Order: sequence, then C-alpha cells, then structure tokens
Amino acid sequence: MGNSAFVCYGSNEQADREYGPKCAQAAVDAMDNKEIEGKTLYVKPALKKSERTKQLEHETLKYKSSKKRCNLYVKNFSEQTTEDDLRNIFSPYGEIESLKLFQQKDGKMPFAFVCFKTPDAAS
Repeated sequence: MGNSAFVCYGSNEQADREYGPKCAQAAVDAMDNKEIEGKTLYVKPALKKSERTKQLEHETLKYKSSKKRCNLYVKNFSEQTTEDDLRNIFSPYGEIESLKLFQQKDGKMPFAFVCFKTPDAAS
C-alpha cells in the first residue's frame, strides 16, 4: 500500500471562497492517474468517512450488477459436454473470466455458469 497525503488549498483573502475549490479541482483534473516515479497517482476530493463508505457501497453494488450481466446460465447441452467444450463454444464472443460446469446429479440435467469479463461479451 502506498503513502497518502491531504492537500488543502486556501486563499489569504477570507472573502475569496472560490479560490480553494477551484485550485483543488484543477489539481484533481491534472494529477489523477498521472504517473510519477513509476507510480500512478490517485487524486480525488477528500470525503468524510460516511461519504467514503456510501461511495464504496455504491461502487460495490455497481460492480456486482455489472458482474450479474456478465454471468450466463447455460443448460440443455449433452451430458458428455466438458468445460473445455463450453469454453470453445463461448470464447469467440469475448474473454471468459470463469467457467463452472455442474454435472448431472439426482436426475437433473447438467448446467454451467459462463462469466465473461465484460457485459458486452456476455450480450
């Protein structure tokens, strides 16, 4: 894990309330994702802990939702079908992140989950 820092911009003039926010936004725009000494900077506005938690929950939900759209349920294939067979059938549509085949059990037909790296590939 890398080091962290907080930078706060302010004006010597009390009445100038726009100076700090303008400077901070300019720094975010110019420095976020900039590479310095082989490291990529992460520069974002500082948030209160409750705001960070809310943002993290939102990003997690967004990620999980995107993964739902990447994961396909597949059935109605032969009992002799292997994971390699399924991978060969579905790989032309995009990069597969994971593939799990569930063999016939208790009289139920086999099924599989094919998870693509992107929702576009799954579509």
